[in-house]
Amino acid sequence: MYINHDLTELRLTNNNKTIHIVYKGGRYLSTIGDSTWREAKSFYDSLRRMDIDVRKLAMDTGKIKLPSFITGEMPTETETESAPEKTKEEILLEGMTALLDFFTEFDFTPSYRFTNTLAYLAKKANNAKAYINNYFELMGSSYTAEISEKIKSKEFSQILKNISQYGEPSSRVNNRFKVYFGAAGTGKTTLAQTETENRCIVCNSSMLPSDLMENFVFTDGKPDFNPSMLWECMEQGKPIVMDEINLLPFDSLRFLQGIADGKQSFLYKNREVHIKDGFKIIGTMNLTIGGVTYGLPEPLVDRCEDIREFKLSPEQLMGAVTGNFVGA
Repeated sequence: MYINHDLTELRLTNNNKTIHIVYKGGRYLSTIGDSTWREAKSFYDSLRRMDIDVRKLAMDTGKIKLPSFITGEMPTETETESAPEKTKEEILLEGMTALLDFFTEFDFTPSYRFTNTLAYLAKKANNAKAYINNYFELMGSSYTAEISEKIKSKEFSQILKNISQYGEPSSRVNNRFKVYFGAAGTGKTTLAQTETENRCIVCNSSMLPSDLMENFVFTDGKPDFNPSMLWECMEQGKPIVMDEINLLPFDSLRFLQGIADGKQSFLYKNREVHIKDGFKIIGTMNLTIGGVTYGLPEPLVDRCEDIREFKLSPEQLMGAVTGNFVGA
């Protein structure tokens, strides 16, 4: 674009960096920034050095290139400066806002624990998506299939990108509970026992919190109790397997929910129980039994630092024929 009859006046005032232009019949008065001022002054000085009257020049078509502050429709306000680069916190906030919106249609609000665990996995999209799939499957959510499809979208990939750009969370909230689930014979309990030196409680539907905490004995002919393996593991800071954990009654699951958070001690029948670092429950379970899904309550699933689904691979199925079992 070149100077033509559209430009009839150009005047600059140095003291307050104001540019006065009559362009396309309109008058524009704008206070401008340093970069635009330098561009305008350079253009103005060029005209003065050429001893060209801008008014006269306006009568002819010249060969002088217009600067950016004149090209196009002339703005009535100061030229917009380029937006500053966003901070990591601003990018993270955008990600969290999008995360909340993402799950709205599924009647789910990401919790503090869920978000903290997801943030640890966000750098590896496949791990983050597996966590979400398993989270909802473990609860027996009716939205599992729909969520599984939606997290394949570019929208969700951008959410993970925004979260991961901040880096790992400053601390890990969940560190006392894992769940390995899958069909029988997939190796989930075998793996869990190798992680706990074979400390294991086999759960059933009649086990109340007292059954989890006490071993009933007779002392001097009177009924008494000794601390259970679960109690001892808490006191000693050791991990333990709870096999078929989803068969426990609701009261027992609520009890486990209470010890799977960050508390360091609690009272049980007027006795203080200490929970030392290193204590961990690894729950193993068959999610579906006889066509019925036995999920875990959301508050307990929310405390999972790791949720893994175990499936039989072709190599493991070969073991049924060859006798050589291949671990998961």
